[in-house]
Amino acid sequence: MFDFSYFLSCLPKIALRLDVTLELTIISTVFALFIGVLVAMVSLYRVKVLYPISRVYVSFMRGTPVVAQLYFFYFGMAVYSTAIRDMTPLIAVSVVLSLSVGAFMSESIRAAILSVDEGQREAAAAFGLTNGQTFWHVIIPQAVRVAVPPLFNDVINLIKLSSLSFMIGVPDIMGAAKMEGSATFRYFEIYAAVMLVYWAVISLFSLVSRYVQRRCERAF
Repeated sequence: MFDFSYFLSCLPKIALRLDVTLELTIISTVFALFIGVLVAMVSLYRVKVLYPISRVYVSFMRGTPVVAQLYFFYFGMAVYSTAIRDMTPLIAVSVVLSLSVGAFMSESIRAAILSVDEGQREAAAAFGLTNGQTFWHVIIPQAVRVAVPPLFNDVINLIKLSSLSFMIGVPDIMGAAKMEGSATFRYFEIYAAVMLVYWAVISLFSLVSRYVQRRCERAF
């Protein structure tokens, strides 16, 4: 039978580890966005040597499971790298999530920039704007409005993917659930509490996403 009182008692225990999940999400989002912008620029301008590497990187990261990437990095590559062996689990997960989600973000950013009509560039050139001025003052403002929804979706996916971190010992929400479950074996109530906490966090983030989208639409 479902023990509602135990379910309620689990919620604060699970929520106590929310700071670890949010820390992991924030760190990974910042670096994933940086990677995404960099790879998108390489792809757009077809930078010699770097362009084929970027295409392989995006294909590999988008075409393989994150859990496999995490295990390959933390357990496989650690055999040959002292730096990876010395990493804390939190940093290792941040690296993998940044690289993985960064590949998805790069495609979102690239598509947003390409969505700007070529006529906008021609009009900017007619007014005497340089390529750099056109990019920063004409293309980027319009591309941001297009990129915001998919980028927020990428961050929401990152929040959910962060739940894999418990597999290598990060004491996040799932890690707290695992420890509680090993003590009481009340997995139904425990993981119901886990899903409720994640649902609350992602619902709040979705509200922020809709607010930002409305502001972008009004601005442009």
